[in-house]
Amino acid sequence: MNEQPVTKKRFSIGKIGWKEVLAILFIAVAFYFFWQQRKELATLGQSLQNTDLYWLWVGIGFTFVYILLQAGLYVYSFFATGNSISWVNATILFLKRNVIAVFLPGGGLTALAYMPSNVEEKDKQSVHHASVIYGFIGIFSVFIVAVPVLLYLSVQHKPVPGTTAAFIIVVVMLLAIALFVKSVQRKGPFYRWAIKGRPKVEKFLTEVFSFKLVMKQFWYAVIVSVLIEVVGVIHLYIAMKAAGVPPSLPASVVAYIISTIFLIISPFLRGMGAIEVSLTLILKGYGYTTVESLEIALLFRFFEFWLPLFGSLITYATKVRKLF
Repeated sequence: MNEQPVTKKRFSIGKIGWKEVLAILFIAVAFYFFWQQRKELATLGQSLQNTDLYWLWVGIGFTFVYILLQAGLYVYSFFATGNSISWVNATILFLKRNVIAVFLPGGGLTALAYMPSNVEEKDKQSVHHASVIYGFIGIFSVFIVAVPVLLYLSVQHKPVPGTTAAFIIVVVMLLAIALFVKSVQRKGPFYRWAIKGRPKVEKFLTEVFSFKLVMKQFWYAVIVSVLIEVVGVIHLYIAMKAAGVPPSLPASVVAYIISTIFLIISPFLRGMGAIEVSLTLILKGYGYTTVESLEIALLFRFFEFWLPLFGSLITYATKVRKLF
């Protein structure tokens, strides 16, 4: 009697699906995020009850301007690659990617790979092209605004610890992105090394980075992105007014730009903790007490982070399954 060989079944992640594994991982990260932020949300609720309602609503109004400008950055990023997108679809694209940007490592850049259903019918290649420009300009505009701010700090002899190193990292990121795209488009040494024996990599790099830049539209996109930074400064100034403390434009500019630099280089959870700490330390350097600085930081986060995040979650409200 011949015995049939026993075959051991091996566990394979592929049978589950790598998307499902990532989904479970990032849902866990999301729960961790909200668990960590529960104290901030509770404190924020108390702060909102004690704020100047007029300035609170002004700040909320500028949040809508902020979202509109983010959509505008997408619109002109599409134009810069010779394509187009409607303002409605651009707004939805920003809001849906904003959710993912909170929970993905390096979310500001990695979320650009997400393709919502409202743009799937479009040429995916054009979406990828615009996303590359969007991501680059988002960092480039911070660089543009940061240069005069850091020069001002050096003249005033008010250096902020860690800022120079963080700014250098931002510059390196910009150069790395620019050189990488240039290498792919010109089929340089790095590109040839990356695709050697990897046809799928070659196809991906060609599809994502093979675009011709329309410089006029590129600079329009840069202007829109700089306006986004201006709104950030205005939000911080409004947070001071809403908190009932004497507002300071220099403090608003310096605190916003430096905290944004730390946000860019922070790889996890959109700079959770780093933003609050950097804002508080810088504001204290301008004469605000610890309590005042914390309240200003909380209100600023409400305008720039929590409101857009809640708006982003609403875009998934009718299709909860898609969110997961």
